[in-house]
Amino acid sequence: MRNVAKCRHRLGRLLLLLFVLISGRLAAKPGTITMGDTDPSFPVLQTRTGAYTNVTVTKKTRDWIFIIHSTGVCNVKVADLSPETRVALGYDAPPKKDGDVASSGSKDSSDSAKNHTLAQIAHFKLSDVRNFAGKWRQNQKAGIAELKHLAGGSMLPLYIFLCLLLLLHLISSTCAWTLCRKTHNSPGPLVWVPVLQLIPLLRAANMARVWFFAFFIPVLNIIAYAVWSVKITKCRGKSPWVALWLILPPTSGLAYLYLVLSASAPVTMESNEVMALETA
Repeated sequence: MRNVAKCRHRLGRLLLLLFVLISGRLAAKPGTITMGDTDPSFPVLQTRTGAYTNVTVTKKTRDWIFIIHSTGVCNVKVADLSPETRVALGYDAPPKKDGDVASSGSKDSSDSAKNHTLAQIAHFKLSDVRNFAGKWRQNQKAGIAELKHLAGGSMLPLYIFLCLLLLLHLISSTCAWTLCRKTHNSPGPLVWVPVLQLIPLLRAANMARVWFFAFFIPVLNIIAYAVWSVKITKCRGKSPWVALWLILPPTSGLAYLYLVLSASAPVTMESNEVMALETA
């Protein structure tokens, strides 16, 4: 008898649970489409107003879908989805009407573009926004912590390295500025810009600006540097041995400083120009 009573009691509880589940389904909001156990996801979701990557659909209504994508959360109108995407999400395919595509396409796109921003503000899930902001702050703190770990637990070595790098750039730019002035050429503002300071240095050596691109091509950059070394040494009025020292890696730094710090060569006049002045 006890077993029969227990079976009846369990059967009654099971029927009550089924009744509650069925009542919850019937009492659901009529304008909301229920989701399955797993939210549908798309690698790329193309709409009339743009494209979203790594999309997960969290909620669907008759006119809107709420998504989480790679850069945040937003909602999209069902009318802006392609027919294939509508069918994949459980919506009915839009009816095809001849002649309506060309006339209403631009109007629908303009209306959706106007309402897209307002819809994003009016319809959103605050919890999803908070989760996204929390993950962003967590990733930012993780990046800063990794930099501190690489710097030995403190950001001071990184700041010192950046200051030394800036000081080295200023010294290099000052040397290039002095070298251009001693070849009687105007350095210009490009001499203070990294990489682009090659242009005034080429102008100081009386070389065409097209040589600038040769410095970034393997093998050809060696030839370009050798030509520049010979020409800049000639413009400074120094011995050809200085050009050789400038080309060789062990002595290139000392030769460059010599060209920068040494006195300018006197301006010489050709013999025909001297004779012309004497005749005058």
